[in-house]
Amino acid sequence: MSVTESHPCLTVLFPGALTTVQDLGRVGYQRLGIAESGSMDTLSAVLANRLLNNPDTAAVLEIALIGPKLRFLAPTWLSLTGADISPRLDGSSLETGASFRADEGQVLSFGHCRKGLRTYLSVKGGFDVPVILGSRSTYLYAGFGGYQGRALAKGDILGALNQDGTQACTLERLPAEFNLPEDGPREIRVVMGPHEDRFTIEGIHRFQSGTYEVTPDSNRMGYRLDGPRIAHVDSPIVVSEATPMGAVQIPGEGKPVILLRERGTTGGYTKIACVIRCDVDVLAQMPAGGRLRFVPVSVDEAHELERRRWQAVNQWKAPR
Repeated sequence: MSVTESHPCLTVLFPGALTTVQDLGRVGYQRLGIAESGSMDTLSAVLANRLLNNPDTAAVLEIALIGPKLRFLAPTWLSLTGADISPRLDGSSLETGASFRADEGQVLSFGHCRKGLRTYLSVKGGFDVPVILGSRSTYLYAGFGGYQGRALAKGDILGALNQDGTQACTLERLPAEFNLPEDGPREIRVVMGPHEDRFTIEGIHRFQSGTYEVTPDSNRMGYRLDGPRIAHVDSPIVVSEATPMGAVQIPGEGKPVILLRERGTTGGYTKIACVIRCDVDVLAQMPAGGRLRFVPVSVDEAHELERRRWQAVNQWKAPR
């Protein structure tokens, strides 16, 4: 079978709150004003693919809070990771963090979100949408990538690459260490800077000791937080510069904004810190109302934490 061959996989009966096609992102184009997009929770997306021996870069569905209803058009191997949104196959409960086989005509649906915020659905071979600038990810705010540059809608049909649901596949579950913890307050680790000197001593103390809450005005561009105000020494404005993933901006009102997958590629607000990569995934699973506090770490600690988590993943299962 050709590696480029695609087959109809599923049709959308109900799209859910926000269901998009994502992969690991569109890297290398920020200088052109193009955000990387991609899965908000990178680890969960990778684990969904590894359960099916897909490449880490295979396209998945990112399902937020209220899940879709999907009818399979052919026998399909699928996996679910991330948030537990009470998945069901023809009414029978499924467990998040495992792979399954669906037969032609069966319907995957979701119910109450029991923990987390975003579920990742992978199918054997990965979803087939056009590759644009090296990625299949949906860039919602620019209207391209993924499935026609938008969230899924009723009646959409998605194909899968090299889909053969009749082929034997070993049922697998993730080790317990990769399952999401129960919802609750989180410690989010940050590297301080680059504009730490633009804030008062009291402002930095509040940032590092205060408790913040994710507001409903949060999305794939970034999370707005409510909590202690952080005072600037002078102006909140700096010369516009590149915005890294996880940058914590403090605009004039003094409340943090954490920049995420579809952030503006440049920005002129002071950045007090940057969330480390593995905790960006933690943030991605926090719903509105979730509470957090910031914990400073060094750059070396951040690199070591990232190395350790991927070492754990690779010890469990390497991509084929």
